[in-house]
Amino acid sequence: MDARLHTLQARFQVFLLGEGDDAAIRSAIVDDARVGAGRRLKIYHDAYQLRLIDALSESYPKLGLLLGDALFEQMACSYIAAHPSTCRNLRWYGGAFADHLARELPEHPIAAELARFEWALGLAFDSADASLVTRDALAPVPLDAWGALRFALHPSVQVLDLGLNTPGIWKALAEDRAPPAVEQTPASWVIWRQSLSPHFRSLPAEERVSLQWLRDGARFAELCEALAQDRGESEAVALAAKLLSGWMADGLLAGYTLAAKDGP
Repeated sequence: MDARLHTLQARFQVFLLGEGDDAAIRSAIVDDARVGAGRRLKIYHDAYQLRLIDALSESYPKLGLLLGDALFEQMACSYIAAHPSTCRNLRWYGGAFADHLARELPEHPIAAELARFEWALGLAFDSADASLVTRDALAPVPLDAWGALRFALHPSVQVLDLGLNTPGIWKALAEDRAPPAVEQTPASWVIWRQSLSPHFRSLPAEERVSLQWLRDGARFAELCEALAQDRGESEAVALAAKLLSGWMADGLLAGYTLAAKDGP
């Protein structure tokens, strides 16, 4: 690349990112009576800023409704100033927005938590495709081999521990209803993609732990043994089978392997 062009591009980037004034780039901009150099530069600067705000709005539509246009734009602008974009794809630009809101709006924790929730929904929608485990797929597995089964979660599956009634607020906003008052309702939630749409539901404590065991590579026998700590063996096996059936019905499982009997 021509060294002069590279220098010009670098100076223009510094200006767009707000890391310097326009003096270093102004001399390279056409300056005439119709549209002066200052106005030309402002058009580019404002357009870049607006595109980043638009990217955040697309990632956090319900958060925008909750905060209102003015406060959302204020938070977006402060985020842009603190987090210059390094993304080739603007879809990923808002990944740290929830943490930013937690610092900037500590008196309104719903803002950061709703941002976390919306980002997780977006990740579920954009996650990779994977073939789902079905009952028919498991039919050939011999009964004495079930203990060695390891299941993989679908790439879209995420577990969030939330402290507020955030999913209910999101749902009300999605249905164009007035959101309920913010309440402390600590709960775990699973988010995943089903039929090309993000889904979510609350998780009982045992199911949350069980999903984590699966993510960590536990075999079906190890899952049953862990559940048996608080109940009889037959009840634990029945609960594990019930959980497994529900996960298959929801589309949370994307594969399985048969571990060696003497393997890890």
